Amino acid sequence: MKTPRLEAYRKIEGSIGERMNEVLEVIRKIQPCTYEDIADELNVRTNLVTNRLNELEKAGLIRVIGRIKQKGNTRSLFCVCTEEEAKKLQEEFQSKYRFEKEDLETAFQKVQDNPAAKEVIKRRVNYCKYKLRLLTKFAI
Repeated sequence: MKTPRLEAYRKIEGSIGERMNEVLEVIRKIQPCTYEDIADELNVRTNLVTNRLNELEKAGLIRVIGRIKQKGNTRSLFCVCTEEEAKKLQEEFQSKYRFEKEDLETAFQKVQDNPAAKEVIKRRVNYCKYKLRLLTKFAI
């Protein structure tokens, strides 16, 4: 039986890296889950999972649906987005990142005589470009 979450996952499955695919598959399988649940399921350290989660979330493929107490700390609960949710999130992120990049580029022009400020803005612009590339690469 195909579900909306499985359909969205299948659309991008071949375009993501192996570790990211493993993380996404585990989330799809055991959702809702925390990053620790995912690390336990994959039998890896949590730091190998958190970067993939950040990338998947920035790409609009997973989302936080709540928080729980786990091992004395509050943890985010992740789930795989449906195709409709992913498309909507990706459109929102695309617009947000594009506007943020444009604003930063305008600010960059205003601080031409301040090398430190230019460097900070340049890094932020590059980060926005990275997020836009993720959205393009993993578009539903």
